[in-house]
Amino acid sequence: MTWRQGAAATFAAAAGAAALALFWGRSQRLPSQLHTEELVAELSPAPDMPVSLTRFHPGHELRADAGMREAMVTPSPSSLHYRMRVPPHAALRFGVGVQGDGRRDAKTADVRFRVTADGRGLFARAVNPAARRRDRRWFDERVDLGAFGDREVEIVLETSTSDPGRRPCGTAGWSHVRVVRDTRRERQAAAPAARNVLVLLVDTLRADSLGPYGAAPSASPTLDQLAREGLVFENAIAQAPWTMPSVASLLTGVPVRSHGVTGDPGALDDGHAAYLPDRLLTLAEHAAAAGISTVGISANPLVSRATNYAQGFETFEELELAPRDDGRVREKTWATASEVNEAFLRWLRPNRRYRFLAYLHYMEPHHPYTPPARYRPPPPAGIRPRVAAGHLDQWVHELLSAEGMLLPDQEVRYLRRLYDAEVRSWDDALGVLLHRLDELGLRTSTVVLVTADHGEEFQEHGRLMHGAHLYEETLHVPLVIAGPGMIAGRVSELAQGIDLFPTVSALLELSPSPELPGQNLLGARQPRAVVSETLNGRLPDGTGAALVSLRTPSWKLIHAPALGRSELYDLEHDPAEREDRFATAPQAAAFLQQLAALEAEAPPAPPVTEGDRDLRAKLRALGYVE
Repeated sequence: MTWRQGAAATFAAAAGAAALALFWGRSQRLPSQLHTEELVAELSPAPDMPVSLTRFHPGHELRADAGMREAMVTPSPSSLHYRMRVPPHAALRFGVGVQGDGRRDAKTADVRFRVTADGRGLFARAVNPAARRRDRRWFDERVDLGAFGDREVEIVLETSTSDPGRRPCGTAGWSHVRVVRDTRRERQAAAPAARNVLVLLVDTLRADSLGPYGAAPSASPTLDQLAREGLVFENAIAQAPWTMPSVASLLTGVPVRSHGVTGDPGALDDGHAAYLPDRLLTLAEHAAAAGISTVGISANPLVSRATNYAQGFETFEELELAPRDDGRVREKTWATASEVNEAFLRWLRPNRRYRFLAYLHYMEPHHPYTPPARYRPPPPAGIRPRVAAGHLDQWVHELLSAEGMLLPDQEVRYLRRLYDAEVRSWDDALGVLLHRLDELGLRTSTVVLVTADHGEEFQEHGRLMHGAHLYEETLHVPLVIAGPGMIAGRVSELAQGIDLFPTVSALLELSPSPELPGQNLLGARQPRAVVSETLNGRLPDGTGAALVSLRTPSWKLIHAPALGRSELYDLEHDPAEREDRFATAPQAAAFLQQLAALEAEAPPAPPVTEGDRDLRAKLRALGYVE
């Protein structure tokens, strides 16, 4: 993939990102030099090694530091030997963990991990999750290899127990073992002419819920004012109707079929397609390579270190899902917008002297629709209590089935009111965030970009929530850019998720790879169509199929390649997509040909990487699967 721009630079990837986030996630002052890491080699098991490559979690599956990872599982005792040439300024990155049976047993033996290089001990740790609850996690480690630079070295990963006569406390695993090369560069200092960029992604936010896109009354007075001060892109289209593929396109600048992160629920048991490949260059990596400090705060567990969406962020804080005492997930499982903003401000206050790129991922107004009491409308008489509470979880099976499930119109209208109240709650938090930027003296040097990964359905086409359809209610998202140097106005040309990378790069005065397919939306824009897709679509009759769409300024084609079935809508005269014109419109064949050509142009995705095996639990918590 030439989009990687030369060497396979993986800045703070995987275990490295976790370690940096843990260190810097508590309002620490950043050092004057920015530390990045270039991937040199991944240490995978050889066929003759006493190891199995599998997946387990040493702690609670929904904890960021304890959840499921791919690991080299080794017996105790055992040793894994690797011989390689170590470059100067190298380090070994890895995680170690022990998966037990969840019971406390102080009589079990510790599992001991040890790393040597040419016989010299570099690392040792004893772990016992049965005896010590604090050990029910991954320990992400960094071992300096500077003393072995520029020569061939034998690196050995050893596993043993503290007492061979006692039962071991669990199964040992080594995760994300890799050699990286350190690079340090001076951070760019903040300056009035050196713009910061603050990307605010509001999960599940459909464009027509906002004042700039015609909502009346508007649920977003703060955003409305921001939009009046900046650029409003009237026709921004998501690359997919749910989080994982859409955000992967936003962060890498490539279409879904070129990053391959589809999170296919049919493959969740193997963790397939649920991990952002290291070999793809992310926007955060691109900024860090120029000395720009990068920070990400995510309230969505699908955008995390476990899925490698933290790739490239020097600081990445996950606001975790919180389990109930009985191990189940709470009904309202994610952080509020105010909590996301406060996590960002804790980072920003001591580090505002540096130029930054920030990515904040909010979960309002994602289902369940549970706005604060001050905005919650009273439920009308006759609706079911669970709907009145904003929850659809007890009907997940029916909602995801081929037949679907239709709620009475009165209940759907009330759910939409709850959804809009969630939007208003987020908008309140936006106002506070902008005020804090003013107080810190950063508002005049910070460009704020507001967008969404996808929208939400309210039975416009027979279904609720999102992920299964490619109609406008799930693909038409807001895109507002405001701040220094921005001229207020409205843009009618199509914009899309893959445009974020080149656009933010331009705001940061960086040059993205010319081979990226997206456009800098602030420069000369060429007319083009937008391709969106989902592996887990539903046709109007409920048939399940992978779907792909072609969106032009006036038309939308929705195609199921495996079934040879298509829909075509004239958006100029039928914006609600009610009349399928595929059988009658003379343009239908040309649109199919155009879609096939665009798909053929997209480079293939990197090989599938085993990803987050906790994905099913996280999707279940978010309402995507049963």
